Amino acid sequence: MVSQVRERQHETAANEGVAQRLLDRPGLLLKRLVLVVGAVYLTMVAVTNVIDFIASVGHFHWVFLNSGNAAYIASIVKVYSWPVWTVDAVVLMAALAEGFGAFLFIRALVRYRGGATGLRAVWQALTWNVAIWLGFIVGTEFFVAYASEGPFRELMIIALLMPVIIAVVPDTYHREA
Repeated sequence: MVSQVRERQHETAANEGVAQRLLDRPGLLLKRLVLVVGAVYLTMVAVTNVIDFIASVGHFHWVFLNSGNAAYIASIVKVYSWPVWTVDAVVLMAALAEGFGAFLFIRALVRYRGGATGLRAVWQALTWNVAIWLGFIVGTEFFVAYASEGPFRELMIIALLMPVIIAVVPDTYHREA
């Protein structure tokens, strides 16, 4: 009984220590939140494209978590008379690029501790993120001559804001005495 009470006190103290460390470094907390958002978003997008790829290749009619990108891409490239498999290949490449980006963000989140610790992993994830959205903007602009690249531009702006937060926001909060 006494050992259980001591164990709970130790756990409570440890939990309070974590919370206090996070509150002492609000900039680092914000930076890690940026990495979480990148990881979650790219994971979600990759999963929906994988489901779309599987549904398209297997000729299934899945609706839940299906991005619908295969049908959209097929409607655009049909004027070029490309083989049907190219649509599936494009969706698969997008899913792989997004999945790799999610991996990079998760790796950065695990490694980044503020300052220079894990900073290379952070910059790799952020660079890949910018490359993904820039690639989608260029691809959409090349094949489609109207405003469908608008969402990609917004995502690109967010992707460019993420490195600014990492570079500019200090890790610690300095209280004036």
